Amino acid sequence: MSALLEFDAVTRVHGAGATAVRALGPVSFAVEAGELVAIMGPSGSGKSTLLALAGALDRPTHGRVCVSGVDLASRSRAELAQLRRRTVGYVFQALNLLPGLTALENVALPLELDGAGLAQAREQALAALERVRLGELAQRFPDELSGGEQQRVAIARAFVGERTLLLADEPTGALDSLSGELVMRLLREQCDAGRSAVLVTHDATHAAWADRVLYLRDGIFSDAARATLVGARGPSERRA
Repeated sequence: MSALLEFDAVTRVHGAGATAVRALGPVSFAVEAGELVAIMGPSGSGKSTLLALAGALDRPTHGRVCVSGVDLASRSRAELAQLRRRTVGYVFQALNLLPGLTALENVALPLELDGAGLAQAREQALAALERVRLGELAQRFPDELSGGEQQRVAIARAFVGERTLLLADEPTGALDSLSGELVMRLLREQCDAGRSAVLVTHDATHAAWADRVLYLRDGIFSDAARATLVGARGPSERRA
């Protein structure tokens, strides 16, 4: 079985000639079904570039990015948009919740855009909200929710329907410690149920929920800088 996400010698360069800047690479790694992988590193190390490539929001200069065994470079814009609606969910730092839609409507929107009927989309959206313990707040608007609740809505939207891969860019950055731990516990539960996630974080405590921690510096993975984090499954062991 192919990995759910695979980077094969991926490099991303912006510009050309004397003004070229290497934002990432070369990097190679894979994420299996049910795995939570944390990406750490200083600002400007290539973490957001890596997520953009994994989410088909950008294309590599060299190398291959594959999702469920499919080389993203072989797909058209329309096919990549379909992939993002059906397979890959993205939690942005800014969340990007639509303020004029309720939590339920925000979560249902990707399904509706993909052609699902209104009743079916709302049913699946409510199930996704219940998985993140927000079913009772489904009819509230984003500005009626706390920061932690908004983040959980964004996670529900990213995992709604049959999506199997979540990409999260600093999903706990603006949260207090208790809300941040709840978000990480929810991500861990989703992965334990067979889905997968790639988490960008600066917080070693949150990275410790992951199965693996990869450390980026200057666009490439560094082994030495992450030695104390590898295998640190302390918080995730509390899920039992």
